[in-house]
Formats: sequence, C-alpha cells, structure tokens
Amino acid sequence: MQSSCDLVIIGAGAAGLAAARAARDAGLNIEVVEAASRIGGRGYTDLTTFPAPFDLGCQWLHAATINPYTKAADRLGFRYRKSNFNYRIHDGKWWLNERLVDEFGQSLAATYDRIAAAGAAGDDGPAARSIDPADDWAPLFRRAYTGYMAWPPEEVSTYDTSRFHFTDEDWPVEDGYGALIAAEGADIEVNLDCPVKSIDWGSNEVMVGTARGMIFCRAVLVTVSIAVLKAERIKFFPLLPDWKLDALDRLQMGHAEKAGFWLKRDIFAGMDPHFAMLNWEDAPTAGFLCKPFDRPMVTMFASGPFARDLFAQGSDAAIAEARSLLTKVFGADIQKEIVTACATNWVNDPYILGAYSVLSPHGGEARAELAQPIENRVFFAGEAASSDGFSTAHGAYNSGMAAVDLITKALK
Repeated sequence: MQSSCDLVIIGAGAAGLAAARAARDAGLNIEVVEAASRIGGRGYTDLTTFPAPFDLGCQWLHAATINPYTKAADRLGFRYRKSNFNYRIHDGKWWLNERLVDEFGQSLAATYDRIAAAGAAGDDGPAARSIDPADDWAPLFRRAYTGYMAWPPEEVSTYDTSRFHFTDEDWPVEDGYGALIAAEGADIEVNLDCPVKSIDWGSNEVMVGTARGMIFCRAVLVTVSIAVLKAERIKFFPLLPDWKLDALDRLQMGHAEKAGFWLKRDIFAGMDPHFAMLNWEDAPTAGFLCKPFDRPMVTMFASGPFARDLFAQGSDAAIAEARSLLTKVFGADIQKEIVTACATNWVNDPYILGAYSVLSPHGGEARAELAQPIENRVFFAGEAASSDGFSTAHGAYNSGMAAVDLITKALK
C-alpha cells in the first residue's frame, strides 16, 4: 500500500469500485481500502450454502434499462430474467382470490401515486399521510411499503417515493447480483481487511489512518454506509461541519434481511415464481419469495423494525421465526421439505449496520447535501448520496461516478 497518492477511496462496494475505475481512467493515483475481507459491500452472493447462488444483499436490477450493471451483466455473461413481479396474498388462513389481489393492486398503485404527488408538490412530510385510513388495504400497504423502503411509511419522507427514478423494470440476477458486482470490480486493486480509523483533513494534506498505517493524499472519497458514519466508526479531524452532520441526522438506516430455505422438491409446481404477502392482524413486515428462477427454494424477506430486532438476535432466531411463518402460510408439511437454511445479518455487520438509507420526514435535500464535498478535499458517495437511485447498487455506482467528476475538477 502506498504511503501517498492523489485519492484514497474508502469502501469497495458499488460506489467505491465505480469511482476507482473512473479515477484510474482519469489518470489519478489512487488507493482503495476496504474494511471487510471481500469487495462488493451490500452486494454479496453466497455461492456455497445452496446448490445455486443466493444473494444476501441486492438481488434485482432495478430500473434495468438505465442500470449500468445490466450492460455489465451482458458483457460478463451473467444471466438475469426480465420478469414481472407477481404476488399472492395470504390472510392467515388461506389465499385470497384473484379479484381481491387485483383490488389490492389498484389500491397499492393509487396510494403510491398520492405519495409521489405529495412529494412532487414539495410536501416532504411522512408518506403515511397519503394512506387513506378508510381503505381496507391500508395495513397491507404499510407492510408492503416497509418491505420496499426498509422502514415504515410514518418515518419516510414522500421525497423518497417521488424522486426515485422508477422504470417498472426489476430484473432478478440469476447468477447473483453480488457476484456480478464483484466480477465487474475484479480489475480494481483493493486493500482488503483494512478498516479506516481516522481522516485528518485539517492539514495541507489529507491524512487517512488505516489499520495498516497512514496514507497521505490530496483528497479522500468516503463511500461507507450512513450507519457507519453516524456511529462514528471513522473519526474526522476536524469534526465534520454542522451542515454535514445535519444532513446525516435527516437520514436514517433502514433494515432488510433474508432467511433462505432450500427444499427437496418444488412445492409450488405449476406456479410461476412469485412473492407471498402476509395480510392478517399483527402480521409481521415480512413475506416469502417462492421458487426464484424456478428453483426449489423459498426466502423470507423481512424489513423495518421487525427485521432489525429479529435478526439482531442471530441467525438461529431468524431461521426459527421464518420456519414458524412458513408453517402458518404453507402448512406444517413444508418443514419436512427443508434441506438447509441460512440467514443474513446485516444489522450486526460492523461495516454496514443495516440495509440502506431512508430520508426522514422533512428531511429536505439531505441526500444532495450528503453528496456535497467539504472544501474540495473530503468527498462522499454511496446509495445514500443518490436522490433518484438510493437503496440500489446502481444508485451507489452512479454516485461514485459523479463524485469522481467533482474530484477530478478539484484536483486538476
């Protein structure tokens, strides 16, 4: 590892890897440091637990036709499916009929439209204000929204709904989105197992203190999660300015976790891959992805405070709760079909501490303010710094590219 360079990039997730390539292509002398023992950040594919790849983190090419990873998948030969997002609804006793499912779909679309309209009109209050309390589907919408945003609508600004660049294309990566991110970034030299402890930006040179020593640089790009920043895992000297801390205060970390189960056989024979939604009183903010890519598999997706509190207890507790819900929805016989299981633990990952960012009600332009550099020396990127692609790998990727544009201009 060099002791001095033009730019230090902290974090080798989607933002850091994209920024590293752009900076290298711009002729900058760079060092990339990553606290974990792998690259990819919140994009991580487990290739060993099940007979097929299992994405522990991001899984879908959101906004696929404008997503840079779609072109990367085509170039690298990664398979993905251009599939619609089908779902069924279980009321705790049985499955609702198609008429009721369609009725919910209309309510879902109308409620999202109201939230987006409020945000577009400049009202960035809580998204929950746009939910019709008289709508019988309101409780299910809250669970669905929490699943999508990773946090309840009462605590999410309408701006996050109105500003997300949605193209109605969510294409799952059959060979693993995390594996795709890692393959796309394989040519980037990264210092793994190298956590950053401090950034001193008050002298003539920026000094980045790592587990392997100090690096002196002209600029630093920070791409770690907002939860890591808010937990002060990296110490800044001088302290971050008030306006930057205020932007961080208006963002919070959402939570989304998974518990996957490989089955002996396809218990959903005759059905297309689909998502099973839970709709009974006091149902948790969870659901099941059934037979993804036609594999004999079912995965519980959990979100919000429910996911945070359950998965913080560890994988055994998460898998046990998922098994209990599986029985309630699919019957006790499904337990005999389970071959193996695994669970994520993003909430306890010291280098992530959650899923992805959420703009709090009345959070205003916190995402844009997070992306603003400090004295053209300390720069920021990541999904949280993307106003129209937050929560996604491609949003992180694009923010890394945008940051390098600013860095190149500042250094040259």
